[in-house]
Amino acid sequence: MTGTNGMRRADRQASGIPASGIPARGRRAPLAPGHTYSLRSGARSPRVYGELAEELAAGMLEKRPDLAAYPEALGAWATAEAQAVLMRRELDENGMLDPETGRPRDTSLRWHSAFEKRATKAREALGLDPRSEAALARERAAASALAVDLESLAEAGRQSLAQRAEAGVLEEDQAGRVLAATIESGRQAQKKAAAEFYASGAHLRPHGQDETEEER
Repeated sequence: MTGTNGMRRADRQASGIPASGIPARGRRAPLAPGHTYSLRSGARSPRVYGELAEELAAGMLEKRPDLAAYPEALGAWATAEAQAVLMRRELDENGMLDPETGRPRDTSLRWHSAFEKRATKAREALGLDPRSEAALARERAAASALAVDLESLAEAGRQSLAQRAEAGVLEEDQAGRVLAATIESGRQAQKKAAAEFYASGAHLRPHGQDETEEER
C-alpha cells in the first residue's frame, strides 16, 4: 500500500517516519542520501549489481583462474550477468504483465532483453558458452606444447554453464540476498537520519529556517 509520495507503509515505518506519512507536528524528515525507497530490481543500481558482479567475478576466477589475465572482459561479463540476473528475478517475482492493466511490463522487458544480450556477448568473449569454449580450448591447445585435457576443460565449462542456467548466480538467490542487504542498509540509514532530525527539533522549524550557530 502506498501513501504520501508513493512511499509504502512498511518503508515509512522502517524510516522512522510516522505510519501516516505525516508527523504529528511540523515537517517530515527528509530522505537521507542513499535511501532505497525507489529501489526495486536493483538491475540499474550500482550499489546492487556492482556488489553482485564482484561476487560473480570472484566465483568465476575460482573456476577459471586463467581469466585473471583479462580483468576488463571479466568485469564486463560479471556486470552484464549481474544486471541480467537481477532483472530476470524482478520479472520472475512480479510477472511480465501489469496486474492492473493486463499489459506487458514494457520497460522491464526491454531492460531485460538488453541485459541478456550484453551478458550473452560477454560470455562469448570469455569463452563461457559451449561453442566459444571449444574454440578457445583448441586455440590454447595448439599454442601450448603441454598436453591439455580438453574433455576435462569442457566438462568444467559445462558444469559452470549449468549452474548459471539454473539461477544465474553462484548460490541460491544470491541476487536476492544482495538486493535485500542494500535495501536494509538504506532503511537503517534513513531510520537513523530521521531519528536525528526529529530529536533535533528541526521538524518544528519553518521551511528554510536554519539552525543558529549555538544550536549547531
